[in-house]
Amino acid sequence: MRHLWSKHNFGFLSFSTLLSIVGLMLGVSSLIVISCISDGFNEIINSKLSGIDGHIRVRSYFSDTMNQDNYREIDSMLNFSSNYIKYRFPYIEKHAILRTANISEGVIIYGVEEDALEKIFHLDQFSNMETKFEDENSIIIGNKLADIMNIKIDEEIVLLDPLKIAAENIFRAKKLTLINTFETNFPEYDRILTFIPLETAQKYFNYGDNFSGMIMSVNDPLDVAKADMILSDILDMKPYVTYTWEDRHASLINWLNVYDIPIKLIMFFITIVAIFNIGATLWMIIIEKTRDFGILQSLGLKKYHLSYIIMIEGVVIGLIGSVFGAIVSFLFIKLEDLFHFIKLPNDIYFMDYLPVKISLIYFIIYPIVAVLFTMLFTCLPLYRASKIPLSDAVRYE
Repeated sequence: MRHLWSKHNFGFLSFSTLLSIVGLMLGVSSLIVISCISDGFNEIINSKLSGIDGHIRVRSYFSDTMNQDNYREIDSMLNFSSNYIKYRFPYIEKHAILRTANISEGVIIYGVEEDALEKIFHLDQFSNMETKFEDENSIIIGNKLADIMNIKIDEEIVLLDPLKIAAENIFRAKKLTLINTFETNFPEYDRILTFIPLETAQKYFNYGDNFSGMIMSVNDPLDVAKADMILSDILDMKPYVTYTWEDRHASLINWLNVYDIPIKLIMFFITIVAIFNIGATLWMIIIEKTRDFGILQSLGLKKYHLSYIIMIEGVVIGLIGSVFGAIVSFLFIKLEDLFHFIKLPNDIYFMDYLPVKISLIYFIIYPIVAVLFTMLFTCLPLYRASKIPLSDAVRYE
């Protein structure tokens, strides 16, 4: 320790040691912060998408609709064969037009049972009001759609079926009353998704007792893929197809899995440069302290003792930089998690603040890897020191 922090003939060596520590601290803290932001971003996106979209859907191979016999058949198979499915409800999904006085907007209408609003679509998480239908003429829409159409709670809106208009030239209108709005921070969802009672949708779209399919939620959202495989096995060769919210948003999921790789690579190379600077600093210290090493050898220290000293110096620098990097990153992440001081445009990033997720594994793995790389880069100056002949080291002493 005295050797590492002692005064140097070259005044910049102590400053170089300090810069090496700071550089490693910034590199390690950047890797931890980027990883925690990536995990937080993925978690928020996955949570919102799986919530508002439902986990798993089952539809018929050969028809756009399913009937009550289909529902009872699937329901009975799930009752006896699957512990992964938590809730299941019939639903209707149709394209429609909503119109106010002079504004018309294309939307996707979901006809669902009242319990499905919370148990499947989790609208209670995206709204400040109670998510329940008041009567058969109730409708719930996204806040962006409400802003576009300039409609407020308890005001009326007209529902039109575009297929009837196109195929039969029939303008079949139904008045609905807006009872609630939701905000997911997904602009497209908040602009086009709407919910009405299942019975209202069945009557308006002439479905009778039929529906588009079944929509389900699983006990653990992380087990969606596994639950989907089990569900497919249960249905066997029945004329049904299953698909998850991940299937519906495959391109976005793939983007989430790869978007942070280039950033992590850049942070990794910055860390490597900082570690390389540690090796360079030790090299300069060895050159300056060559006579000291010669004197120590003449007093009886073996070369492996000197190698041990140099290695410990590298480990001390790496450990200090890594520990401070972990502390700085933890403070930053904790403050952002508590106060959300970094704001984001929600129409681009699907949220209005920078999300983070504190994962202990990053605070362990990255510092350990940084110290190991520091030890590796220390081998070069260590090799240089071992090759200095004793006669050269003490020639002028």
